[in-house]
Amino acid sequence: MKEVRIGILGGGTVGGGLIDLIAQQRSVLERRIGVQIRIVAVADRSWQKKAHLQNQDFDVTDDPQGVIARNDIDIIVELVGGLEPARQWVLSALESGKSVVTANKALLANHGAEIFELARAKNCGIGFEAAVAGALPVIRNMRRVWVGSDIHEMFGILNGTCNFIITRMQKEGMPYEEALQIAQEKGFAEADPTFDVSGRDAAQKLAILSSLAFDHLVQEKDIKVEGITELSPLDHAMALRMGRVIRLLAVARKDGDGYLLRVHPALIAQDHLLASVEEENNALFTDDKYSGSTMIVGRGAGAFPTASAVLGDIAALARPASSPEVWLSSGKAVRASEDALYRFYLRFRTVDQAGVLASIAHELAVQEISIASMHQEEGPEPVDVVILTHDARESQLEKALTRINSLDIVHGPSVALRLEEPGRH
Repeated sequence: MKEVRIGILGGGTVGGGLIDLIAQQRSVLERRIGVQIRIVAVADRSWQKKAHLQNQDFDVTDDPQGVIARNDIDIIVELVGGLEPARQWVLSALESGKSVVTANKALLANHGAEIFELARAKNCGIGFEAAVAGALPVIRNMRRVWVGSDIHEMFGILNGTCNFIITRMQKEGMPYEEALQIAQEKGFAEADPTFDVSGRDAAQKLAILSSLAFDHLVQEKDIKVEGITELSPLDHAMALRMGRVIRLLAVARKDGDGYLLRVHPALIAQDHLLASVEEENNALFTDDKYSGSTMIVGRGAGAFPTASAVLGDIAALARPASSPEVWLSSGKAVRASEDALYRFYLRFRTVDQAGVLASIAHELAVQEISIASMHQEEGPEPVDVVILTHDARESQLEKALTRINSLDIVHGPSVALRLEEPGRH
């Protein structure tokens, strides 16, 4: 039986999960793909401190480049993360003719074109299922199941940390800070959660998915990003009164001759499929011209879900009949929409006095933003004023909010959430 030999760069949580998974599923893998997968070497800078890297039947080193240079390795698995030196290691592996599997979303969202082009030139395979949504099989669906599709919009819940926090706020009325603390205690959020709660993690994943769906190069810088830190329990309560829920959505939609690319908290209808995606789960909802709407849901993070996606890529590359796949058929950069039309949910914290609503309404009217409904909470100052608008341009709303936030009657920055209607366009 053919043997496929792999070298792993990074022996941390996911690397350890992959080592365990290969050991546990060895006989199953041999039966299903007809080859033996053997770990030859692992490079990790602190391998001496990691029990799961001790007393193994593979070599362990702190020299990634040394692993890449070995002639007895067929596939390099990059699990280090970050941009550098991961970029150099991946390029070096491809240059030497080795296939690569990576879980590095930041690398692909910023340097994907360079990596894919070299893989194509060297006729090497590259797998990155784990870079987007853990165990969710979205990447291979893009290039195999949906290969003849014409996806015109996608909506993703692509960050389990944010979804867990939002679920706690929605279901239990928790303030953001308390929900974040619970997420950290359960291991769903890092000690410094900024990368997740700011929306950047989801934006990098959206860049990869959009590049595949639209056959144009999409990078992280093309995506407008807003996080969840300004959400309050009142926002969730008001959304429920409207028959909606709040989710951090990654949105990609064809928009004329360009593309609307956003990551932001948004209100969606309670009966939409995405509204049922809760806790740390991820999901991708797509709308295709030919096959209609599809949604994939599952765990998006964790050692074994991510390692499972990595192993799936290894298996795909290891199959005797497999051939390198074309992941990005066009290196042409996308034209991202700078402005978009939305209905907005707005919340202001204000003093409780006559003329407040009139002042806010005036600034919105100056920007030609029409109010659909208005609600004011009772209680001690500051009080919350909630407004639902008709369709308005993002650029006009930004101008109005800049003016409103500068008024003496407003305490703190306002909250603006888009109403998303997946499948409407």
